[in-house]
Amino acid sequence: MTMANEPGQTAAAMRAHAVAEVIGRVRSLTEGRQDIGIAMAQGICEQMAQLASSTGLWNADDFPIPEDKLWQAYLLHEDSDGCHAMYAVAMKPGHAQPPHNHTTWAVIAGVRGREKNTVYVRDGDAQQARIRHVSDITVDAHRVIALGAQDIHSIEVLGPGNALHLHLYGRGFAHLGDRLIFDLETGIGTPFPVIQNIN
Repeated sequence: MTMANEPGQTAAAMRAHAVAEVIGRVRSLTEGRQDIGIAMAQGICEQMAQLASSTGLWNADDFPIPEDKLWQAYLLHEDSDGCHAMYAVAMKPGHAQPPHNHTTWAVIAGVRGREKNTVYVRDGDAQQARIRHVSDITVDAHRVIALGAQDIHSIEVLGPGNALHLHLYGRGFAHLGDRLIFDLETGIGTPFPVIQNIN
């Protein structure tokens, strides 16, 4: 999906058109499901990888990070019912999130920069749960990771430069009030605050 500059079109207009095309294809794949299988995840990953590879759409100046913050998310699309929410997330080295789930499917595609994703699985019940390390996946340019509704991961932006990644969720941040942060020693989950201040 290489986007050429067309006469009279701004980068923002081209970006909005490209995002809308991807959302349409993904919507037809998922049909509103909040947990998806491997085949659907692969299809969404392919769409997101193509979108992220259109680097002309993702100029750093369009996605600044405030001086007093380590990251900033920008809403690119969300359906009227809160589904199929896509964000551009700009991050500085050192930005990190503890182990957490999403309660919906998520696909993250790298535009630039490096983000280490540590993936875990939770074994047992709520009283005797154990968080077990599964793998480490570094998402950088042209690399994509897919996560199911109950998959658990932590992130850390490695540097040396800032990162910009595209995030696509089955439901938008405002609708994810049941997310949990997990303690690696006890396996206990505590509420993940709803993400706000999205531009």
